[in-house]
Amino acid sequence: MQSLTVFLLACEGQIPRFDAALFADTGWEPKQVYTQLDTARRIGAQAGIPVLTVSSGNIRHDALNPDARFVTMPLFAKNPDGSRGMARRQCTGEYKIKPLKRAIRDILG
Repeated sequence: MQSLTVFLLACEGQIPRFDAALFADTGWEPKQVYTQLDTARRIGAQAGIPVLTVSSGNIRHDALNPDARFVTMPLFAKNPDGSRGMARRQCTGEYKIKPLKRAIRDILG
């Protein structure tokens, strides 16, 4: 949400304009995320800021494919004491940070 807020501030001219905005798509985001992305693309186009999508693939397909490298996702569980817990995850690095860094390097040459 903070990223969208900063993007909207740039679109409104409240902060310096961006050359582009990047969205790292895991391929399995909630429907609301894609709806919000469509809105951001429309607002960005009006402000002259393109919203580009980058991806490392579809995290769901990769998780279900026995031949693919397994990257842990944020799986939620109930701990033995009854409290809520979350399994260790690596997906942010693989499906968000790496493709964003790759795109930034391409854009900057």
